[in-house]
Formats: sequence, C-alpha cells, structure tokens
Amino acid sequence: MSPKFAIGLLIVFILVGAGTVWFFWLQSNRAIGLNIDIQSPPQVLVGVPFDLSINVSNESGNVLQQARLAVSLPDGLVFIGDAPDNKIEFKEIGNIGAGGLSQHSYQLMAVDGARSIKKISAVITYLPGSVGARFEKKAEVEIAVGEFGLPIDIVTPTKVLNGENFETIVSFRNDSDQDFSNLRLVIDYPAGFTFIRSTAELQNNHREWMLGDLRSGSKNEFKITGNLSGPDSTISDLKISIEADFSNRTYSISSNTATIAIAASPVSVQVTLNGANDYIAQTSDVLRYAINYSNNTDIALRDVVIKAKLTGAMFDFTAVTSRGSFRSVDNTIIWNASNQPELALIQPNTAGRVDFEIRTQRDYPIRRLNDKNFTLQLQATLESPTVPAFVAAQKTVSTVKFESNVAGRAQIDTKVLFRDAVSGVVNAGPFPPRVNQATQYTVHWIIKNYSTDISNIEVRAFLGPNTRMTKVVKSSILSQPAYNESTQEVSWKIDKIIATKGAIGTPVEAIFQIEAIPSEAGQYWTLIQDTNLTANDDFTGQKLSSKDVGVSTALPDDPTITSSQGIVKL
Repeated sequence: MSPKFAIGLLIVFILVGAGTVWFFWLQSNRAIGLNIDIQSPPQVLVGVPFDLSINVSNESGNVLQQARLAVSLPDGLVFIGDAPDNKIEFKEIGNIGAGGLSQHSYQLMAVDGARSIKKISAVITYLPGSVGARFEKKAEVEIAVGEFGLPIDIVTPTKVLNGENFETIVSFRNDSDQDFSNLRLVIDYPAGFTFIRSTAELQNNHREWMLGDLRSGSKNEFKITGNLSGPDSTISDLKISIEADFSNRTYSISSNTATIAIAASPVSVQVTLNGANDYIAQTSDVLRYAINYSNNTDIALRDVVIKAKLTGAMFDFTAVTSRGSFRSVDNTIIWNASNQPELALIQPNTAGRVDFEIRTQRDYPIRRLNDKNFTLQLQATLESPTVPAFVAAQKTVSTVKFESNVAGRAQIDTKVLFRDAVSGVVNAGPFPPRVNQATQYTVHWIIKNYSTDISNIEVRAFLGPNTRMTKVVKSSILSQPAYNESTQEVSWKIDKIIATKGAIGTPVEAIFQIEAIPSEAGQYWTLIQDTNLTANDDFTGQKLSSKDVGVSTALPDDPTITSSQGIVKL
C-alpha cells in the first residue's frame, strides 16, 4: 500500500466518523426541545377505567414535522374500546410548531395483574426541519395496580363427596369510587357439576345473572346449591367473573376461582348390565342390572338405603322383577333393611350386591321424526345416616350414573307382484305360469328404518333358476339395484338412511322387473331367494341385519290372485 493511498483512506475514516458524531449531536439537540409529559393516577384498581393524558410540547426553535405518537401498554392493561390484545395505539400528530403543545388522552383499564407495577411508554417520532432521518423521544410512567375494584368472594367446601349436594356463597361489592351499570355475573361451572337451585335469578342455563347497576360502596351476595360427580380426588375449579360493557365492547372486570376436590368416597357403587359396562340393548331384551357396593371405611354403616332411578322411553316398567320395592310414581327401585336385611348394617371393608331385572319395549316409541337414539339411564344412590369422622356431611352418600344405548333396527320386506298397475309396470306372459314360457313379475324391496341413522346399507338376493332381471328399474332414492348376470345376484347399495324413515312416512323402496321361464310343471317356481340387508348403526356402531324369505310363484303379496294359481302348468 502506497503512503498516499493510506493517507487518503485515513482522511475518509475521519470524515465519516465526524459526520456520525455530528448526526447524533444534531439528534440530541433536536430532542432537547421536545418534552413528553405523561399524567396518570399513581394507583388504579383492576376493572375500573382510568384516564391517561400525554402532553407533547415543542420548546425548540424549529418546527417538528410529521410527528407520530405511539403509546404501548404492558400485559394486563387495555385501551377501552379496543380488543384486549391490542397493546399499541398510534396517533398521527402532524407538525408541531415552535412552542407548540399537542395534548392526547386515553381511557385505559387494568384487567389483570392485581398488586403489581405496570409500565406505560410513549414514543414520539418526527422529522426535525430539513434533516431527512426520523428522530424519536421516549417517556415512561409506572402505575401501581391494586386490588379488584369489584372483588368477588367465594365460600365453598374444599372437599365434597361424589354426588352430594353442597352450598356455595358468592358475594361481591363495589370498592371503587365509580358507579357501574349493566353488569353481568358469569359462572363457569366445573365439569360434572349439577345445578340444583340458586337464590339469584340465573339465566342461560343457570350460568348468568344480569346484575344491572352497582353503585360505589354497595354489595350483594347469592347462594348456589349443586353437586359434583366424578372420579375420587378429582380437582375442579368454580370460576365467577363480572363483565361490563365499555364503548360497545365487553370486558371481564373481576374474577375469582374456588378449587373443589372430590373426596374419596367412603362407599363405592358400581353398576353392570348383563355382566358388562358397555352392553347395547335391543328391543324385547331382558336387562339384568347389578348394583355392587362396598364399605371402604373402618366403621359400620347403618340403615343403608339403595335407590335405582330408571329413565328412558324404552324401559317396560310393567316387567320389573326385584327384591326391592318399585315406586311407579318416579320409576325408582328401593332396597332397605325390610327387603334386603344385610343393608341394616354393612360392616367395615365388606361388599354386597342388589340386582333387578326389567325388559325393553317390544317396539320403539316413535311418534315424531326426532324420536331417535334411545338410551336407558340408571342413577344408583346409596345413603346411610352413618358419617365417618373425616367427612363433613350430614349423611354418607354415593351416586353413580349408568347409561346404555339401544340399537336401531332396519327391516327389509320383499314383495313380488304379477299385476302391478300401481307401480306403472306392465308384466307380460301367461299366468298361471307355463313350462318354457316367459312370465314377467315386479319385485318390490321396501326398507323401513327405525330409531337410528344407518349407513353403508347393502341389500342382496339371488334370483331363482331360469330367472333374470330386465332393464325396468325404479327407486325412491338416487341409487338403484344392479344385476350381475353371471351370478344372478341383484344388489342395492345405499349410503345413508335417516332414523324413522318408513317408521314414519314413506319408506325407501326399489322396484325392478324380473322374467322367469319355468322348466317343470305341477309346482311353484322360485322367483327370488332370501333377501338380506346389512347396515352400520351410526348411533351404537353395531352391524345391523335383516332378512326376508324368498318368494315363489305363489305370490303371497299379490291380492289379485290365489296361491293355487301360481302352480306351473304345462
């Protein structure tokens, strides 16, 4: 490298460095005359709106051009009227003249972060005079977030027995200096919770209370009674929140959560149906229920009562067999010491069983189109006035719910007619049928579906000897029967048939013409062999099947002929 080149390169570095220093010095001097003053309450309450003011003053001797203000919020603070996840709001200020003042106000609210410090920042970017690069200045303010402005208190047992009713007291008050209007209290029940009653007028499936106005310093409370069902030691949350509308947007301004655990039950109850936990019932089915119980404590349980409440339109309540007494007013079977002596005293760590038998209905109780997907429900409850020392309750209770599905049914009916004017098909040939002469008939496949939706339906049947299917085919749906000439099999595939189709209203039907040439006289000629239907039950997942017997020239469904006319003649 030559000395002259080195000296030139050094001069370039010096000039670039001097320019950089000058640029940042100019930015610093330009920003010296720009002030950002953030005014806010030193402390706010969660759920209570507050005002934030930002004053931007230009105390320099230059016009600040294209000024833009950006206000950034931390998590837990929101701009009222904006979505909760919007954390930055921009404002185009424009030019701020020398000595000018630009004032801006925001309405904010803390929605989270009680007992914390939140930092709000404001940044001004602008063009200082003739300099093309944008400059910026930043200011911050810290706000102390206190408690909820509308605190909610929840008093509820920390441990409850499975299925036992318990009471929850919810109270709330307005600790702020503002009045609120159009408030809503929202309840998020845990899974397995059953609502019994409330002292408040709850709406939306007992999940909302329209509070209306709540003035500063006022308070209110209500009680909820319910029970919680689930496995032992399950931990669940009961959440209560208060919502308010500001600037046409809904915000949750207060919330509290109580944790409730299901204590291990001193008594366990289990139900089986026909020896299984997942038995699928049928029509005219014999149902053998067994209720097994065990005393898991170290004390004897006295005067035990076991109840089995049955619910479901498919139960035949006239066919109950049990040692227990049947109470028809609510379809409940009751066992106690009078009919089950061992229930007078169940010793510690011992088990027992009660059982009963009932039948399902012969037919589905279908009256309307939505009478479908029938279930059999049983709620078994064991009660004793004896209470173990570790349980804070008035009695020992254990409840279990058991539900079984009832399978659907699809029925195929095969009818063959010689005279079939109603269907619009004219059958040719002699009748009574004659040897070596072709006679035509119409076959009707009629499908009735009952209590469940079915899918992947297939109907199949083989034709009789010397019998073939013609090209005359009709169907009440899009799909039609198809004929395999090599095997003489007729098949009909259907994607889906909804529940109650044919049980109510018109069934699904296909009509196709066949032609038979008998080869022997003096007997009936088989026209179609047994028809078989298979389908998937979409409710239970089971495979359904139906069968109708084959039909000969006796034509039992044709009212225009007598059976003797179907015998083949020479």
